[in-house]
Amino acid sequence: TLTKALERLSTPWRALFVGGGPLESRLRDWASAYGDGRVKIAVNVVHDQVPAYLNAMDVLAAPSQTTPRWREQLGRMLIEGMACGVPVVGSDSGEIPYVIQNVGRIVAESDVDAWTETLGQLIDSPDERNHWAISGSERAHAEYRWSVIAERHLEFFDALLEPDAVDAPNSLEEQS
Repeated sequence: TLTKALERLSTPWRALFVGGGPLESRLRDWASAYGDGRVKIAVNVVHDQVPAYLNAMDVLAAPSQTTPRWREQLGRMLIEGMACGVPVVGSDSGEIPYVIQNVGRIVAESDVDAWTETLGQLIDSPDERNHWAISGSERAHAEYRWSVIAERHLEFFDALLEPDAVDAPNSLEEQS
């Protein structure tokens, strides 16, 4: 979906793909048509280096596709992009809309026309990118900071330990 959308863009673009996987050879074949350096594929990027790659982006696109056996479970790359101040666009697969909410753009999974239009708008509008970058960064730090996640886990387990947290009897005497 992303490569088709990029091909259709009338505005100038460059693409940076980070990571490898089963589609890497197909992606490299596609990228070879753009010998002008517009497409870079970076594999074997260790996690410590990810922020540098994210900060090289004007937009992070995550066009995840649901399959019969898989659906996006979180989209951590979106959170990492938002935390780095990169505007994000994600598909409506799985949990992505709940991660992005109203701080980025959500596009139908396989709607190449909508992906083309959305990416074109963002590439052409530094002001809109800035708006989404600020909103996303604020959300990432408010909702996904490690201290926030840790606190939520503690609250969850504390709630489980509360006597009224579960409708089940608290002792063997109450069960009889």
